[in-house]
Amino acid sequence: MISKERVFIVNGKRTPFGKFGGSLGSITPVDLAVYAAQALLQETKIDPNTLDQVIFANVIPSTPDTLYAGRHLALKAGLKITTPGIVINRLCGSGIQAILDAARLIRCKEANALLIAGAENMTMVPHLVYGSRFGTKYGALKTQDLLLDTLYDKHVQTPMGITAENLAVEYNVTKEDSDQYSYQSHAKALKAYEANLIQPEIVPIKFERIDCSRDEHLRDDVSLEQMQKLKPTFKKDGTVTAGSASGIVDGACAMIIASEEYVTKYNLKPIAEVIDGQVVGVDPTKMGIGPVPAITQLLERQKKNIQDIDLFEINEAFASQVISCQRALSLPMEKLNIWGGAVALGHPLGATGIKISLTLSRQMQHLKKDWAISSACIGGGQGIALLLKRV
Repeated sequence: MISKERVFIVNGKRTPFGKFGGSLGSITPVDLAVYAAQALLQETKIDPNTLDQVIFANVIPSTPDTLYAGRHLALKAGLKITTPGIVINRLCGSGIQAILDAARLIRCKEANALLIAGAENMTMVPHLVYGSRFGTKYGALKTQDLLLDTLYDKHVQTPMGITAENLAVEYNVTKEDSDQYSYQSHAKALKAYEANLIQPEIVPIKFERIDCSRDEHLRDDVSLEQMQKLKPTFKKDGTVTAGSASGIVDGACAMIIASEEYVTKYNLKPIAEVIDGQVVGVDPTKMGIGPVPAITQLLERQKKNIQDIDLFEINEAFASQVISCQRALSLPMEKLNIWGGAVALGHPLGATGIKISLTLSRQMQHLKKDWAISSACIGGGQGIALLLKRV
């Protein structure tokens, strides 16, 4: 991004992340995003008619309207009828990609302000039935679990969990390391909740029989001993267990991205400036290492190093994967995921990148830190990173 046009995160809002099969399981990804977007517009007092475009990040279109998500969000959130919308999918990097795409549109003078959102309802992901349209002469119809297939890279015949195990071998991450990290993810998130640091970014969802105001995957009673008792899922002597993988959850996060001209015109107080981003490809069998080259190349272009960055959010796809990235980058643990991560809070695929970038922006404001990077590994072998600066 070589344009000198300054781009800002005005603010963001998210739903709680509902556990798999939990209280948000009946709300479509579009409607989850609408809840977040409407709360955001109300809180910022931004006139929806002043927004130029909508970008919607989604990985698994679990309902038919999700295919229309960008447009439907624009209409349901009250934006003017002429506002276009688009759906993008860079798997787990989709949310950060939405921010980068919004920044690019502003720097190319194609927009002044955008509503972006990411959402996933993983509970609703259907099973697919192949052959049902025209029938089959003999035998049963073929049924596939779209959710399971999303977490499996058929090109290299590798489940995502095995990619984390491959990194654990390369970076000498033990199950004990992974269990400890996972326990700490919960502990940090619980501490942040106790200090009322997470709640301001959440819009509670309460209607009919649904009452959700807190991330449901987060365990109040988790202990290190419980983590240690869990058996490896993908490999006999492996590191990945049900407790050290990111939570399968439902949720959405919305954000307003705007130009300096827009921010000045409407007297807004943004929470962060979008500086730059980087996307890279890596070995699909070690996809979890993606944040390392993405962050490294981003820092090189900006003539910065790890020591210059105050805070990092690297999506916790798996504990052993994040530890591998942390070791490869020589990243101080006290700078990483300081309010807990996806192991504790969950990972709604399309929403995560926006969520962690919102969290980072709020952390910089709270701690008066100046520089932060959000990053994620991406199935198929990619990495993405975003550099933010405190306003």
